[in-house]
Amino acid sequence: MNFGPAVPERGRAYEIFKMKRMNESVVKVHREGFTLIELLVVIAIIAILAALLLPVLNRAKQRAYATQCMSNEKQLVLVWTMYADDNQDLFPINSDPHVNNIFVKSWVTGTLDWTTSPSNTNTDYLVNDSYSLLGNYLGRNYQVFACPAANFASPAEVKVGWDHRSRSVAMNAAIGDGLKYNIFKNFYVAKKMSDFHAPMPSDVWVFTDEHPDSIDDGLLYDANYATTSFTELPGSQHAGACGMDFADGHAEIHTWRDPRTMPPIGSVHHNVQSPNNPDSFWLADHSTRLP
Repeated sequence: MNFGPAVPERGRAYEIFKMKRMNESVVKVHREGFTLIELLVVIAIIAILAALLLPVLNRAKQRAYATQCMSNEKQLVLVWTMYADDNQDLFPINSDPHVNNIFVKSWVTGTLDWTTSPSNTNTDYLVNDSYSLLGNYLGRNYQVFACPAANFASPAEVKVGWDHRSRSVAMNAAIGDGLKYNIFKNFYVAKKMSDFHAPMPSDVWVFTDEHPDSIDDGLLYDANYATTSFTELPGSQHAGACGMDFADGHAEIHTWRDPRTMPPIGSVHHNVQSPNNPDSFWLADHSTRLP
């Protein structure tokens, strides 16, 4: 038998097969790309997922801030108690430096504002023994004086590289000896633990975040009866709430109820009119007074 002519046929068949495979590869490569509609669908899906995830991430960030704030507050009230234990039950001095402009070493020293004054970032005022009564008890840890959520700075401060000030907390002006403005009737100052009569220590606030427009010295003045204004505003950086601790040693994130307690930054300073504000009443109920 003669098989000679079969070789060209096999060659032609191979060429046809080869061309077919090449065409399939081209089609396959073409089909693996995205069309414009498919690309737009993918972008839309990514945008939807981002919109769903960002609030979750923000809430997680706020929870982390609140956790760190509570840790700071608990450390402050702990060393406040330790100081009293070491000093015949007397609380750390809490003196107002603006009264006659007299310096009295207190739990902290220095005045904050929105300028680039060094006092806004000088941590010696918080933990150096020449200025602070609590620095030694804190192991010179100045970070506990600033809530991580209080990352506020003025344009002038941002320009020199600051993103926050060294302190965001203040002490109840009605706690601790020292010079004070007697701006309230029946203003009662507790100087030692046995001075708490009403309310009891578990209901008397000691430290609180202060509104960044109100904070200046280390005191926050608050009447122990219903008034129509805030002398100074508490903070609200935790989504309308702030960190506070109490004389029995516990700390909490307290949520404010009235929007007037939470004005935007740059709009208020002191003596903020706010009649019939339930938050003002709450602060009054949690301030020390005679029975």
